[in-house]
Amino acid sequence: MAAPAVLSVEKFSIAMPDGTVSTPALSLGQNINNCVPFLTITCDTENNERQMVDVAKNTGTNKFDFVASTFGERDLEVTVVEFNPAEVTIQEVAFTLGSGLSVSVAVSAVVIANTFPIIYAQCPGDSLDNFSKILMRASITTTTNLSIIKDTHGANLTGHAYIVEALNGAWDIETGASIPINHAAGDTAKNVAITVVPARTGAWSYWDTAELLDDPRDAVWDTVITDATNLDLTKGNAAGVAGAGDIEVFVVNFAAEVAVVQQGEFNYITAASKTAAINAPGVLGNAMIVGTNAYGWCEGSGTSNAKAAALGRMSFNSATEVLGTRSGVGNGNYRQNFQVIEWLIADAVNPQIIHIGV
Repeated sequence: MAAPAVLSVEKFSIAMPDGTVSTPALSLGQNINNCVPFLTITCDTENNERQMVDVAKNTGTNKFDFVASTFGERDLEVTVVEFNPAEVTIQEVAFTLGSGLSVSVAVSAVVIANTFPIIYAQCPGDSLDNFSKILMRASITTTTNLSIIKDTHGANLTGHAYIVEALNGAWDIETGASIPINHAAGDTAKNVAITVVPARTGAWSYWDTAELLDDPRDAVWDTVITDATNLDLTKGNAAGVAGAGDIEVFVVNFAAEVAVVQQGEFNYITAASKTAAINAPGVLGNAMIVGTNAYGWCEGSGTSNAKAAALGRMSFNSATEVLGTRSGVGNGNYRQNFQVIEWLIADAVNPQIIHIGV
């Protein structure tokens, strides 16, 4: 690499009492076309589709729009990462996932072994509590195609995907593409052999499920890079009799000069929030905390689970402590893996942190 892969990092806390809200204009001189938004979320409602948020560029304003169902209130922690266009290309593509259960989204040609997607969607429908109707599996099937799949149709899911490709070695994808994993209804754990440097490796997973009920314990998979040779996925239990499906995991090996990664876990049990200790990043302002899935779903177990408790919002308390906050408290035990990714920027800029809608 001849130049830094990342140019800036900006963070926002956003309240969504309504169906649509925007960030203020990005304040660090970014070109929004070179930016990718990462988020974690909490929501005050049990309905699964109300917990979903789409993220799209607001054309011409240098802002991002967040769109969700008009029912319920959501709180988001958002990190906008600006990549260097000489080293990384970003494509934003829109999609609608309807009654056909799958959609092929055309993208400009990419090198699959250097590319991963960040995908968001929302559903304007109501009472689609079944996870089979809202969980999406994603893979890059050819150099020009992103495939998105769900198991059951309730209402259209509309969303945007950010296709993030390294041009000159900023990262590569373990095994050369996303890792496909099939899970049976009775599975509670899956393991895949990998060869990575954990301190430089991140992961994002997408999965579908045939689970027709609405307990997170039967549908939500959590992902963690356990060590240099093990990718582990866990689900709360096997109570769901129809919970089979497929998972795609993008394991991203960052170059040493691009990012430093820490893996950790919030073991909430039944608490509403949990802290975890981390090693202090070199520049806290350039670090983000995200889940190993796009929204920050929590794995649940126990005799019963509340859907509202299955999302966890993440933030920094200090340079050495991170905070996880769940959407609700009560029945079931919850835990959630996280990853702290510090982007290595030659000329570090401390981001402006703005609270919106509070």
